[in-house]
Amino acid sequence: MPLDLADERPRARRSALWLGLAYNFSTLIWFKYQIVQVLLHRAVGDSLTPLQIALPVGISFYTFQQAAFLMDAYYRDRAVVAYLGGLNTWFAKAGGLVRYGAFATFFPQLVIGPISYLKEFQRQASSERFGRLRQQDVIAGVALLGIGLFKKLVIADPLGTIAEPVFALAAKGGSFHAATAWSGVLAYYAQLYFDFSGYSDMALGIGRLFGIRLPINFFSPLKAVGIIDYYRRWHMTLTRVISRFLYTPLSLAGTRWAMAHRLPKGLRQMLGLWIPLLINFEVIALWHGGASTFVALGLVHGAWYVLETEARATRSWKAWRTRTPDWFRTLLGRSFFLVPMCLTFALFRSENLGAATHLYAQLFSFDPATARLASDLRDSNAVGGNGSHAQSLLKLIAAFSLIYLAPNSIEIVRRWRPGIMTYENKSYGGVLALRLRPTWAWTVSWLVLVVTSLWFVSRQAPFIYMGF
Repeated sequence: MPLDLADERPRARRSALWLGLAYNFSTLIWFKYQIVQVLLHRAVGDSLTPLQIALPVGISFYTFQQAAFLMDAYYRDRAVVAYLGGLNTWFAKAGGLVRYGAFATFFPQLVIGPISYLKEFQRQASSERFGRLRQQDVIAGVALLGIGLFKKLVIADPLGTIAEPVFALAAKGGSFHAATAWSGVLAYYAQLYFDFSGYSDMALGIGRLFGIRLPINFFSPLKAVGIIDYYRRWHMTLTRVISRFLYTPLSLAGTRWAMAHRLPKGLRQMLGLWIPLLINFEVIALWHGGASTFVALGLVHGAWYVLETEARATRSWKAWRTRTPDWFRTLLGRSFFLVPMCLTFALFRSENLGAATHLYAQLFSFDPATARLASDLRDSNAVGGNGSHAQSLLKLIAAFSLIYLAPNSIEIVRRWRPGIMTYENKSYGGVLALRLRPTWAWTVSWLVLVVTSLWFVSRQAPFIYMGF
């Protein structure tokens, strides 16, 4: 039956949808969460089969992308109809399968995203310009590749030498100075951002070299002024998929049920906003894995989002907003946002809740007895990877200077339309006025970025999000 015909077999189509979703999410649950149970409960000396330990790389990303495709196909999205074409013959079905495979396995985004909708891919793949080498694609592509490599290899990986020993020692219950604990937490806060956004930049760059503009996944999230602002800037393609297919239906269902039963305002808010938000963030957290730290992270972020949403809806907030300048609210919001978000990043990184609790105790411990580093911390070279406090401090200053003073990669390459803007966000810009121009100065600067990155490439540190 051609896709563009009327819904002649609703039951068959609905069954196909649910079977497809069940297959995608059951495989995700098996590989991502069953292996956790195997590792936690197997007896010492038990051998593991390849089926038990194999985790397909990037399974979470392409599972969500395929699920979004199935929903769009079910609702007869125009992009799906146009891309797959008529499916009334076996030859046409084979062609549709090949075209679907080209979308689902487009390699720049396959491992760690971004999660794309078919309508974003179809418009470009169906264009007459598709497959042609264009100057603006090459300029934007190689620029994003250079920036992404630099973020990952020169910034993120050295920060990991500060963060990893601190979290490892916290998992063992070791004692160390509060300053060392904060250096590890701040290092991981910046490391995760530069690691993940660096990969996303490279994915955008490689996509552009093939003439495809992928959706933008990051837009200065660590400059956010609150958690609402943050989730419109961090991993934006996951946020929009979860919001579209989980939060919005739950919110509408809860609101309609509450109104139908004429519940008071507080219960309407609970059913239409609070509970859907909590479920939304719990799913986002569990998307990363089945650890207890992820469960706690979802609850914390969900509650934080609810509180901020309610606070911004009050008359007091609206009145205060009209009386204060924008720069002051931005500075104040960013100041209040930094520490809580760093603490939740530390929760995300910790091996378990016990390790996170111990790390928090070290962060806020001002016992003079811990004024000097514990011997086991020195032995693990926790500070800067080589015992140098000065080097650790310089790395942190350099990283946070780039975060707060420089424009993001999308703003640098904005002239060349680097990707599809997932959400329209306010640009916080930066003190450094960096904008890509096709000049010799920019060419030399890009070469310096790439050569410097290649100098660090021998470390071969994996991407943090590779296992999600």
